[in-house]
Amino acid sequence: MEAQALLQAVPQEKGDYWNQYYASREVMKLSAPSQFAAFVAQEAGDAHLIIEVGCGNGRDSLFFARHGFQVVAIDGSSSAIAKCEESRNAQSLSDISFICSTVGSAGFGDALRQARAHSEGPALAYARFFLHAITESEELAFFEGMSAALHEGDRLAVEYRTVRDAAGEKVTAAHYRRFVEPSQVIANAASFGFSVEYEVEGFGFAKYLKDDAYVARTVFRKVAA
Repeated sequence: MEAQALLQAVPQEKGDYWNQYYASREVMKLSAPSQFAAFVAQEAGDAHLIIEVGCGNGRDSLFFARHGFQVVAIDGSSSAIAKCEESRNAQSLSDISFICSTVGSAGFGDALRQARAHSEGPALAYARFFLHAITESEELAFFEGMSAALHEGDRLAVEYRTVRDAAGEKVTAAHYRRFVEPSQVIANAASFGFSVEYEVEGFGFAKYLKDDAYVARTVFRKVAA
């Protein structure tokens, strides 16, 4: 539960922090994707549309677009979205669009439905290092919005830091982190009609410099309304 979660935070509101963070970053150049994005691209099956929530600087969204997927990427930071659009233009990518919307806001569900409307075929939603950067109530809003927007048979792939990562070394700047219990994430998703298709956790999946995060990866399938 959130009250028992271990948090690492900065004084600013999360939105202010991320706007300042991305405003100071350069436009994303061609770069290797995250390990999770490479995994998901291979496991996408017949899904041509990828919807990313929490796209940040667009590293993974741009990778998906370069590899032939239709992409709609969502982030709550207007600075992040502006940088993503610059990166898209710099890389001459056409089949990728960005939406600024915050999980838990009144427009988040509309943003997801708008994204899903880009394709009548199967879709895969994607959120890397997002669940541990939001509150528990926002996590519930995330699954609720996904449940309302995705079609039966669509999949949702998430990767996040777990409670076992709380003591690990971090090399990125301090910000809000909620170290998550995987069984609770699975239970929350199930309450909104998602079943587990694949699940694994451990070290080595998201290594960055000295930060070898203990993460969980889960691929859910939408099975019910």
